[in-house]
Amino acid sequence: MKNVKTLWNNEDIEKKIKNIAKNINTKWENEPQVNLIPVITGGMIFATKLIMDLEELSPEKWIVNPIIASAYEYSYNPNKPEVVRVSDYENKFKEGTPSIIIDDLLDTGITLSIIKNMIRAITNDNVEVAVLVDKVAKRKIDIEPEYYGFSINEDYWLVGYGMDDKGLLRGMNSIGYIEQIKML
Repeated sequence: MKNVKTLWNNEDIEKKIKNIAKNINTKWENEPQVNLIPVITGGMIFATKLIMDLEELSPEKWIVNPIIASAYEYSYNPNKPEVVRVSDYENKFKEGTPSIIIDDLLDTGITLSIIKNMIRAITNDNVEVAVLVDKVAKRKIDIEPEYYGFSINEDYWLVGYGMDDKGLLRGMNSIGYIEQIKML
């Protein structure tokens, strides 16, 4: 097994998610509906927990419209991430309704910037970003999350809570990074 150094445990993560949910709910308390756009696959664990907390705070308010996006350096050009949506995706949104994109990690900002512009074009309204981890070390696009659980400046390869290493370790209930073993 890879040597994973834990940064944040499950208890700390759960507290952060509840806090994000409270902040979102407070900001949009006067809005009858809000679009939530989970970014799959990475954002599925964080998004699930966040959506459940939001639903508990304000039932029947949250419209969930997931999108699939991938920007792995080992699979193709990271400057042109793949974004996949169902054929009638635009019809699932109510124009003039605010939206929140939910993802596990804001890293370079390229993927979330593309998704943000796409959603803004569909809804003609405010589009915000909620991430579990705001990793600023490799930011290439001027984008900041409105909501985040943790911020990190180091360029670690993060795993757990949706973040993975070539598809592995995504289901860990903590967040850590893969320690690089130094060769002598």
